[in-house]
Amino acid sequence: MLRAGAGVSTLADPRRAAVEAAEGALAGAGRCDAAILWTGPAQAEAIPDLLAAATEALGSEALVGATAHGVLACERELVAEPAVAVLAISGLEAEPFLIPDVAGAEAAASDEIAARLGGAPSERDLVVLFPDPRTLDPEALLGALSRRLGPARIVGAGSADPVSGAPLQWCGREVASGALSGIALRGAAPARIGITQACRPATPLLTVTRCLGHWVRELDGRPALEVFREVARGPLAQDLRRAAAFVLVALPVDPNAETLEPGSYLVRHAIGFEEKTNAFAIPEAPRLGQRLALAQREPEAAREDLKAMLAGLAGGSPALGLYLDCCARAMPFFGVPDLEAAYLARAFEGVPIAGMLGSCEIGPIGGVPRLLTYTGVLALLDA
Repeated sequence: MLRAGAGVSTLADPRRAAVEAAEGALAGAGRCDAAILWTGPAQAEAIPDLLAAATEALGSEALVGATAHGVLACERELVAEPAVAVLAISGLEAEPFLIPDVAGAEAAASDEIAARLGGAPSERDLVVLFPDPRTLDPEALLGALSRRLGPARIVGAGSADPVSGAPLQWCGREVASGALSGIALRGAAPARIGITQACRPATPLLTVTRCLGHWVRELDGRPALEVFREVARGPLAQDLRRAAAFVLVALPVDPNAETLEPGSYLVRHAIGFEEKTNAFAIPEAPRLGQRLALAQREPEAAREDLKAMLAGLAGGSPALGLYLDCCARAMPFFGVPDLEAAYLARAFEGVPIAGMLGSCEIGPIGGVPRLLTYTGVLALLDA
């Protein structure tokens, strides 16, 4: 029988915090067949002791995780502080892994992960990834995993440590940087996954009518930067660097889409502005005739999208939830402490839900695992 428990601690001593969080998780799981541990920033030097204390308290070395901007568990969101969160699981096939030096070896990494599944990939497999975003080539890694794992569900979040420096990933007591940690879980039924975005479309889909390299020069025959400034409005339109944090480019995953529906598009930053040519640049080089829209990052729209996502996942009998959130959401974005954690707890009363606030997210859009930003990814495993 699948059981799980979540624990969290803000004790100043890292070992004591790890023990408190692990014991809280163990109380719900009964025993630990596998666990995920996240810790907030400024814990780098303490990680070896922290992991040793956690594995001893859990009675298991099957522990994976990563450093994060913050952690979420037990109806709390702890951002930019050295908290520890643990999700312990029992009654489930689980294979933790740590793969060093993934950059340039994405196909080999996908083969190694597939080998951990204990059989042909199945829709009952949930693969959770914690990559180091500095070495992450998302197109190469997620493309290789999608081809190799087929029907398996893939979610994840980028590890981070804005205080101590290099993000860390771990499996058992082994710690690495520049690596990919994660865990493959095989449930009785496919994981149910929801995606919530922090944006609302501010324009209809527009057609790229002039472009060069990464530069979008015209949209529907109009200067692209002029369109961008119309969406930014007011003083923000004159401060393009600041505007780029609030006005984003929405890219539909279906090239034939006529409208932007929730969960059907990716958002990306404008990465450069050229006032002489009235152009802005985006990470993926645009194509002539491509459709895109501009979107605004907005707390109220994000709250409504979160509620809609949770309503869409209602029902079933979830035994645990894994919430992988963007570091630019939570309290810094909504202005309310523990808001997302409260919505999760209300939607799935009594279900242990834990996760992290990462530097990026991974989740399915259009049935394909993709690199996401400003997004919350919720994976539910039913009992």
